[in-house]
Amino acid sequence: MFFINYILFLLIILLTHIIALSTQLLSSKKYFFGVYINEITMEEELKNKINKDFKVKLNISLILSIIIYLILKNVFKLNMVIDTIISITIYLTFFFFILKLEYKKVKYVKSSYLLKMNINVEKETKQRRIINEDEVLLQQKKKLIKKFKILFGICILLSLTSFLYVLVNYKNMPDVIITHWGAGGKADGYSQKNIINVFFINFLDISMVLLFALIGVGSITANTYIDSANLELNRKKALRYLNGIGYSFFILTLSIQSITTTIPIFMVQQRNIPMWLTLSSCILPILIVIPIIYFYIMLSSIKPKGRGDYTIENDDEKWIYGFIYYNKDDPNLVVEKRLGMGWNINMANPLGKFIAIITFLITVVSMLICFI
Repeated sequence: MFFINYILFLLIILLTHIIALSTQLLSSKKYFFGVYINEITMEEELKNKINKDFKVKLNISLILSIIIYLILKNVFKLNMVIDTIISITIYLTFFFFILKLEYKKVKYVKSSYLLKMNINVEKETKQRRIINEDEVLLQQKKKLIKKFKILFGICILLSLTSFLYVLVNYKNMPDVIITHWGAGGKADGYSQKNIINVFFINFLDISMVLLFALIGVGSITANTYIDSANLELNRKKALRYLNGIGYSFFILTLSIQSITTTIPIFMVQQRNIPMWLTLSSCILPILIVIPIIYFYIMLSSIKPKGRGDYTIENDDEKWIYGFIYYNKDDPNLVVEKRLGMGWNINMANPLGKFIAIITFLITVVSMLICFI
């Protein structure tokens, strides 16, 4: 049991580190550390230097985060959840500031290039070829969207069923209940029965499923740009890859739900959680990330590659440090990320603001509960 905590932590932080190191590799070639560079020329030597500097800083951050974990674990003797959360949060904080620093470097290089070449930005804008989503593909995507709304609806129904089960059995629960289980699934934390202690996991579960549903369906509704060469073939490929992304998010949601939806049931029954369930709920999500990465890369491979091609998401002014997308002119909730693979929420969309607030509250409350 002693080694399980270390193994799970290492699995989580190493996977996070690998994805972080691959940020630029997984990003569209139109962007370099969050900056749109499709209309300028950057020397490969300079790009390699910036990329190498980024990786060196990130490797140092990994070492520091592991050292902090060991200190928290062996000196302060915090439980697995708290020391893991603190260490991963510190690593992600390092990651954020390193990305911000590299973004500023590339932004400076781009500005210098435009100034040196005396490029008239307004003239360049007029010469751009604006790319819109293929109308035929857009109509075909509607069937996919409907299908995955039904599938994620099943996930939501499972979470609501768990909530109703707890609600019905609330009065019959003992005054002192299990509220925490260790990595092996054995109960190691107890609290007084009250509404917060009993229904908090249900709240997290339902919120998590709703967020994954929005991201999963949103990733399909986001603009899908395809190369006009071999148009019919690219349409079929796009639908296949979008299907793969949708099913991957669906399975990812179910794998996490296997623990978040069942914990309230084990709480009512005052039972230990089977070790296979706790381990699989930690390992399966990690494995499912692989097909998501694959389908995302394949979807990117059929996008237009013209140097003058321009889409609504390409405007640097609509992004904050390449992280946050805020575009009132874009009705979409979800757009392709500039940094790494995946999608960003449009913070100008009212639903985007709602998702951001809920995500922030869940994160803060979860951390506070762990410390309490």
